[in-house]
Amino acid sequence: MLKEARAQGLQDMMGCMNDCSIGSAAIAHYLSQLDFVDMDGPLLLSEDLEKGLQINSGVIEKPRQSGLGIELNNKAVFHTC
Repeated sequence: MLKEARAQGLQDMMGCMNDCSIGSAAIAHYLSQLDFVDMDGPLLLSEDLEKGLQINSGVIEKPRQSGLGIELNNKAVFHTC
């Protein structure tokens, strides 16, 4: 989709509204290719479902592990289920 948008002269954006950091960690893999990004959903949660992705003062720090590099916060997962 990104290639097609560029070919059409369009800009692109990925984002989330109130997703946990799992979705934002996936978006982080595309940061260098995007014109706009909205990844503040996890910052609006009282307790996130995972740990790994860090957002500090607008700076995204991706986890160093393979894949999404996330670790589930079992306390939050069982609290929300």
